[in-house]
Amino acid sequence: MTSKRVFSIMVLILTAIGLYYYAYKDHRDIATEGAVYTDTAVALNDSIVQNNEAFLNQTLAVSGVVTFVDDTTITLDDALVAQFENRPAIQLNQQLTIKGRCIGYDDLFEVVVLDQSTIID
Repeated sequence: MTSKRVFSIMVLILTAIGLYYYAYKDHRDIATEGAVYTDTAVALNDSIVQNNEAFLNQTLAVSGVVTFVDDTTITLDDALVAQFENRPAIQLNQQLTIKGRCIGYDDLFEVVVLDQSTIID
């Protein structure tokens, strides 16, 4: 009887530990992850229109010319919107490469949207 009780307690403890580590995973650090896809903003926009699901939640590195700058967002080649935590120090018509997590395609504005973005160069 006691061996069953000890076994049950051990299973319960192991299950609790497993659930804890499953629920409290470390957050992704997009800035240190390697990019799954590297290309221009226009090429990414064309690719994502054809297959939206392939790029969702993936780390992408995209290059292009800055066409719009806002407080925490920039637009590359009128095809990609990148969201930053802090205002990036960039100017219009500047060529640069951005890495971020793809959160989808905006059908209304016809742009790809990245968040957690960082400027590579």
